[in-house]
Amino acid sequence: MDTHAQIMVQEAIERKYSRKHIDGYIRKAIIENPVNQSKVDKGVALIKDWMEGQYRPEKEARIKQLKAYATDLPQLVTDLFVGIAYMQKPQLMASVNVQLSGRLGFDDRSDAIQTVAEMLSVLCLTDAFDITKESRMASLMVVSRIELPDRLLRFIEHSDYLPPMVCGPLYLENNYDSGYLTHKDSLILGKGNHHDGNICLDVLNIANSVKLKLDVDFLLALEEDKSFELKSEEDFDEWVAIKKKHKQFPSYAHYVAYVEGMWETFKGTSAEMYMEMINAGNKFHLTHKVDKRGRIYSQGYHINTQGNPYKKASIDLAKEELVEGV
Repeated sequence: MDTHAQIMVQEAIERKYSRKHIDGYIRKAIIENPVNQSKVDKGVALIKDWMEGQYRPEKEARIKQLKAYATDLPQLVTDLFVGIAYMQKPQLMASVNVQLSGRLGFDDRSDAIQTVAEMLSVLCLTDAFDITKESRMASLMVVSRIELPDRLLRFIEHSDYLPPMVCGPLYLENNYDSGYLTHKDSLILGKGNHHDGNICLDVLNIANSVKLKLDVDFLLALEEDKSFELKSEEDFDEWVAIKKKHKQFPSYAHYVAYVEGMWETFKGTSAEMYMEMINAGNKFHLTHKVDKRGRIYSQGYHINTQGNPYKKASIDLAKEELVEGV
């Protein structure tokens, strides 16, 4: 595959997997669909009424902060609906609250999480999503009811993690860059850690330039085993009590089913990522970032040189050389 073809394939992959692009697709689908837009309008009216209520001082302070931020309430409600649209399968409401809290722009994360939870309880009346629970002791779950085209639903299904780059990454020129073709990002891991000081961009560029490939024979010969152990039934009750997970896992059977289901999903999506790379020629680059202490981390979830032993063993240098003199 020539360089031009690699670039075209890479741009298609980024638009398929990157949430920075998929957010825009969802927003367009909401705005252009009269049913979805009517739900946004109803949500705006509901939030206005909710903000004008009288509450205890702590909640009043959070709503005051929300009013200062939400100068464009229709845009804020649309932003929340965009986030909700990713919940095509029921997800824990506690997790959804955390994911959406960043869309408020609050300085205090805990205030943002609590405020989002209250707003979702109000916006649920728009019928844009459902808040449900399987039983009295089960956790609250959120699932989207926003109407979206089938093609966009497939994009959402694959939007969790960006795969490696099938063309050479762009040269990093400052601390807000990525190597990817269609978006930029902070090269410093951790919220609030970004700065413009020296982070040795030359080293990151060298790491990004290394061409890798998957060991297809290895992937075909061996199935990935769990890199974790299920807790025993004897340890389960104590763990649930310490971690306060009673609502998430009302029984040991719920815990086992959840963990096993997540593992099977992970193996399935990993296989899809392997095929994406193989179909693109099985030559790729991982991008890298640093933490606030300067330690380098390769960026990748399903394919990563810093993953579990199976993930590490599945990746080779694309340019093979015979090791001699050992």
